[in-house]
Amino acid sequence: MSMQLYYTPRSHFSRKVRILIAALNLEAELLDAGNVAETTIVAFGQNPLMKVPALVDNGQLILDSDHIAHYLVRRYDSADQFNVLTINLEQLNARAVMNGIMAAEVELILAARAGVNTNINSRYEKLRLSIKNGLDWLELHADIIPTQPSYLGFHLISMFDHLALYGLVPLPHIQLSERVAALSTLAYISESAPN
Repeated sequence: MSMQLYYTPRSHFSRKVRILIAALNLEAELLDAGNVAETTIVAFGQNPLMKVPALVDNGQLILDSDHIAHYLVRRYDSADQFNVLTINLEQLNARAVMNGIMAAEVELILAARAGVNTNINSRYEKLRLSIKNGLDWLELHADIIPTQPSYLGFHLISMFDHLALYGLVPLPHIQLSERVAALSTLAYISESAPN
């Protein structure tokens, strides 16, 4: 197989790429990087940042989930059927908010795994608050997220399911929940759900 995706099964950054690959009916060998605390770049597909996802396609290394999505669409989906290459400012802002929420959550999870008490440090409190503020902003602007399958929707479900799995913040966001529930009915999305 000429395409490999280095990922971890619970990574929300990897999941949005996995959903896009499935939605585009592409074949990719999934290579589990294993322990995210690993410190050899080989486990991460030669990604010097030692993070997932990393895509290798015909010998080319592509890093960062959104960069990977752009690459896949430019190479394999000239119609951009899931609106990956959007220049819509509101959608790009929503994508940035989701990426920020996801990065903050990862930092909290990894700190806790390393034995850091994240309840007594103002830095970690700010991360929790940024997640809450980001979710509240997304709820207020939920109409930005298309109801039909889209990369922004793939992004939303990857983030929201991950937040639900780890339970770091409450999720009383009705409009976001409704969009997630609708997307969860699609087989290529439900098959990638973290557990």
